[in-house]
Parts: sequence; C-alpha cells; structure tokens
Amino acid sequence: MKKQIVTLIFCALSVLSAEAMAFDESPLVRCCDFRDRFCEEYPRLEEFVSEDQMLAAAKPMNLSAPIYVGGARYTLNKSDFNPVYSTRVIYRPCLIDEPIIINTLVGYEVTFPVDGDYGQNLFFDINGRSNKSMNLAASCGTFNASDSGNKFVISKQQNTAQSCKNMKLKFTFPSNSAPATIDLTVTISEQL
Repeated sequence: MKKQIVTLIFCALSVLSAEAMAFDESPLVRCCDFRDRFCEEYPRLEEFVSEDQMLAAAKPMNLSAPIYVGGARYTLNKSDFNPVYSTRVIYRPCLIDEPIIINTLVGYEVTFPVDGDYGQNLFFDINGRSNKSMNLAASCGTFNASDSGNKFVISKQQNTAQSCKNMKLKFTFPSNSAPATIDLTVTISEQL
C-alpha cells in the first residue's frame, strides 16, 4: 500500500513537473481564475529591445549642419539616423504583476535644417541603398516623396514657396528586419 501511495505521489509530481515545463515553454499564461485554461500570450524573446538600443533611442540626435540649396552632395549613413520604436504594453491577466513593455525597432529617421529656399524651383535628388528592403519617405515643407526597396532614387522638381526649412528622412520596415547598412546621398539644387 505504501509503495502504491509513493508511486501515485511520484506520478502526480511527474505530471505536475511536465506541465510546469510545458507551461514555461508555452507562449501563453494561465488565467487568474485558476481554471484550466490559458489567457494572454507572452512576447517572444526576440521582440525585446536591448538596453543599448533603448539608450540610443533616448538620445535622439538631428544633424545640426544645414543642407544648403545648391551646396555639395551630402552623404548619410546608418549612424546619422535615430532609431524609431513601436511600443506595445501587455498586461498580464493577474493584476499583481507589472505589465510587460515591448519596444520593437520599426524604422530610422533624421531631421536636418535646409538653408536657401527663397521661393525658387528646387531639385530634390536623394539616392542610396541598404542591405534590406525598406520604405523611404522624404519631406521638406510642401515637398513629399517616397521610394521602397533596397535601392532608393527620388528625383523631383518642386517650388515649395519658401516652406522647405527642415528636411525629414524616414525609413520604415517590418519588425525584426532591421538593416545593417544605410547609405544615402542628398542634394537640393536650384535652376540656374
């Protein structure tokens, strides 16, 4: 009889241990109502942002040197851009725990001053490449243009009526597909 009780306890502990292991690997969490069901998903580990990425995002930087209309061709690389994160908050079903905050890298952007828009026709030439496919959006006052892929070519003539004072370049991409490299050249010229 004692052997059967010990065997029964051992089996019960084995089942509970196996269930706990399966629970640890499962992306679901057990509900607070203590019924045998699961509620909300835990995030995957790769969705978390490293501490270095969060510190880099906390210090946004913009290029302080202006781009001059009719000036030189300006070259930008990945280090010139600020990371853009999408934030998601997951509240665990039991109100005792703190919520989980997930920041996912979804893009890069930079803003820099433009000097020399006096109402003349401007030529915007933006060219570049990356090792990943992304969407590029460029804007400066009333000027707006976009391109996508891993090679970027934007060439547009427009009179912005003196509204082009700050140019913004923004790359967006699906989460977990951040590029390793970004190389971009920007030229704003005028008709002579």
